[in-house]
Amino acid sequence: QVSQEESTTTYCSSEITLDTSTLLFNEKVALPNLEALEISEINVDKIWHYNQIPAAVFPHFQSLTRLIVWRCHKLKYIFSASMIGSLKQLQHLDIRDCKDLQEIISENRADQVIPYFVFPQLTTLRLQDLPKLRCLYPGMHTPEWLALEMLFVYRCDKLKIFAADLLQKNENDQLGIPVQQPPLPLEKILPNLTELSLSGKDAKMILQADFPQHLFGSLKRLVIAEDDSAGFPIWNVLERFHNLEILTLFNFSFHEEVFSMEGCLEKHVGKLATIKELELYRHYHLKQLCKQDSKLGPIFQYLEILKVYHCQSLLILLPSSSVSFGNLTKLVASGCKELMHLVTSSTAKTLVRLVSLGVYGCRAMTEVVINDKDGVEKEEIVFRKLKTLELCDLDSLTSFCSANYTFEFPSLQELGVICCPKMKIFTTGESITPPGVYVWYGETADQRCWANNDLNATIQQLHAEK
Repeated sequence: QVSQEESTTTYCSSEITLDTSTLLFNEKVALPNLEALEISEINVDKIWHYNQIPAAVFPHFQSLTRLIVWRCHKLKYIFSASMIGSLKQLQHLDIRDCKDLQEIISENRADQVIPYFVFPQLTTLRLQDLPKLRCLYPGMHTPEWLALEMLFVYRCDKLKIFAADLLQKNENDQLGIPVQQPPLPLEKILPNLTELSLSGKDAKMILQADFPQHLFGSLKRLVIAEDDSAGFPIWNVLERFHNLEILTLFNFSFHEEVFSMEGCLEKHVGKLATIKELELYRHYHLKQLCKQDSKLGPIFQYLEILKVYHCQSLLILLPSSSVSFGNLTKLVASGCKELMHLVTSSTAKTLVRLVSLGVYGCRAMTEVVINDKDGVEKEEIVFRKLKTLELCDLDSLTSFCSANYTFEFPSLQELGVICCPKMKIFTTGESITPPGVYVWYGETADQRCWANNDLNATIQQLHAEK
């Protein structure tokens, strides 16, 4: 429990206790070898003692490469303007959940010269849950972000990353001197970004505005959060993010399917091969990835990794359809409380490249593979490359599949069946594996053994030993 009078600051895997009744660091503090500093839940107005800290003082933190500040609700700013020249080693800046934070750098009101801020080694900037943050610096300035590769701006509603009007007139200034500008020189930093994460209005702007295509030439991962759209405009993404490999979507208002049909499929089908990984988080109304007769199949056929978390209305993840998932190597479903089945038997046969499969906390799931054919007689389903299979916290799971299929897992190395109290056998039909599969079983994975060639016999034995 952190009090106002005394707080703990963690750095370099050690902890020190400081009197923070007035400030965190005064001018006497010298930590010249400190590389990483994390400050959390400290009730002070300032981190450093003076707004105009002497240049001879702040170099005592000259080795700082990583700064994380979170839940410091009284802070109005992080740095004073005069400190910035001594932050040449800073590589990672992460500011989260500071309710009163209004700016990252406080204004030097005594200095009439437009400041020049250079962050020569900063590769990662994360700004999250900062409801009052308005700007990087309140006055005119010249920033340089020479090395920035990863930019995360999430729930900073007053911060205008993509401000259309670069000049604003001060109501009290009859001369109309510009006093505010976009916090980042986008035309300089966007071409170097490999990862971009945005929410709300900034997310809409990046998807809808007419930006030159070359601005996103290096982008490999795009994270978009909190959008009220009924479908994600995948074609807009393909038109401007030509080298995108990972697409992550948080908390949309999807209902019928993930991607909207706006745009021309034939025009973009060749670009779909670049997207290798799709991550879906907290789409509470999403019922299916795509419709039965969807024309969006090419989007999924190139995917190598699919992860779905807390999509509470999903009933089945990979249904029977014309959509192919033949390139999937990793499949994860977690916390989808209505998910009863992961994949149909006909779709399971197409997962010829699957290496890792994990299902966690899907408490309505009764079986992983559901039969979608009539009169199954000694059919085989072969997961030829599957090495790892994890089934965890599945209260309703009775078996991997209740139909009379023969399952073969010629490459399986590890099987985890943890907190699946109703699972007494692995499958109704045969399940064939190589010898020496390592099995975790039980409430806490406390039962472990090397399985023989028959997973059914192994699961039955472990269940009987509980």
